Amino acid sequence: MDRRQQARALVASALADVEAELAVPTYQLCPTHLGACHDTLRSYLSALDAGALPPKRDREEGLGRMIADSWPFDVPLGATVLRAERAWRNA
Repeated sequence: MDRRQQARALVASALADVEAELAVPTYQLCPTHLGACHDTLRSYLSALDAGALPPKRDREEGLGRMIADSWPFDVPLGATVLRAERAWRNA
């Protein structure tokens, strides 16, 4: 599996987990943060599907900052989103 395929799989998995958390809140995370994660992961998935990735230097990791600053460390969803964002950045 190449980097883009792996990134797509991780982003799709993280997106599904965020959607599940939005549907049935388990971790009591801020709905605004979850919405931002959802929208950002969707845009990553769209870019991967279209093959229209920006240059690597222009791929920011904004979700990582938000998660590190605002979410509890023991929430597994945070690690899932961070892995997906890192894979997107390196695809």
